[in-house]
Amino acid sequence: MATREAALRIALPERRARSPWAMAFRQLRKNRLAMASAIFIILLALSAIFANYIAPYPYDKANLRDYYALPGKKYLAGADFMGRDILSRTIYGTRVSISVAVVAATVSLVVGISYGLISGYFGGRIDELMMRVVDFLYGLPTLIVVILMQVYFKALARRGGATGLTGLFINANKAMGGLLFVFIAMGLVNWITMARITRGQVLSYKEKEFIEAARMVGASTPRIIFRHLLPNVLGPCIVQETLSIPGYILTEAFLSFIGLGVDPPTPSWGIMIQEGYQGLRSYPHVILTPSIALTITVLAFNFLGDGLRDALDPRLYE
Repeated sequence: MATREAALRIALPERRARSPWAMAFRQLRKNRLAMASAIFIILLALSAIFANYIAPYPYDKANLRDYYALPGKKYLAGADFMGRDILSRTIYGTRVSISVAVVAATVSLVVGISYGLISGYFGGRIDELMMRVVDFLYGLPTLIVVILMQVYFKALARRGGATGLTGLFINANKAMGGLLFVFIAMGLVNWITMARITRGQVLSYKEKEFIEAARMVGASTPRIIFRHLLPNVLGPCIVQETLSIPGYILTEAFLSFIGLGVDPPTPSWGIMIQEGYQGLRSYPHVILTPSIALTITVLAFNFLGDGLRDALDPRLYE
C-alpha cells in the first residue's frame, strides 16, 4: 500500500496552493490592455519622480523671444505665451496628477474602509448613526463642496498673517505649490462611496460560517475585523478606488482650469489647458500635449481598473 501511494505521488505532482492575490495577479497578466496600462502608469510615476532629470528645461524658465514657438528642435512640443517649454511643463505637471491620484485614493481607502468596517461590523444604533452621517454627506453636491472649500482656502492664503495651526497649513500649502489644500478638499468628501461599499461587503460577510467559527474559538473583535473581514472586502474596494482615480485627476484639472487648483507657476495640466485654450485656433499646439497626457492617463487608470475588476472575480479563475 505504501509503495502504491508513493508511486501515485510521483505520477501526480503535488499542486501548489495559490493565494487569492496570486491568482488575481495571474488573471490580470492575461489582460494585455490592463498590463499595458499598468506599465504606462509606472512609467508616468517614474517620470514624475525624475522630472528634474527628464525635462529639457525648468518648468518656470521663460523666454519671451520664443513667444508661442512652434514645435521644433529647441522645443519638441513648442512653447507657451511666455516662451516656456510645453513638454517640460507637461512632465512636471505629471507630479500634480500622480500626487492627487495617490493621496486622494489613499485617504479614501483608509478613511472609507475604516468607517465602513466599524459601521457594518457593530451594526445596530452605531450603524444607523454612522450611515445617517454618510447619507447626509452623500446628498451634498461633491464638486460644489470642493469648489467652496477651495475658495475658502484660497481666501485664507491671500489674506496672509495667519498664525498657529492655520498659518502652518497656509505655509505648507505655499511650499507645496497649492497642492495641500487640493488634497484636503478632495480627501474630505471622496471617502463616502468607499464607506458605503465597505459596509455592504461587511454585512454580507459577517454572518458567514468562517466569521462565526472565529467568534466560537474566542477571536477578539480587532482580529476578526483585520484578519478575517478586511482581506475579503479589500479586493472590491481596490477595484472601486482604481476606477475612481480618473475622477480625482479630472477634478484637479478642472479646479486648476478655473483657478482654484495649484498656484502658478506650478505646472498642472488643467492650468496649461486654461492658459492655452484662448489661442486654440492660432496655436493649437499649446494645449495639445497636456490634453493628450490627461486623456491617456485617465484612460490608463480606467483600463487598469477594469482589468482589476475582472482579475478579482473568482468566477473567472480556471
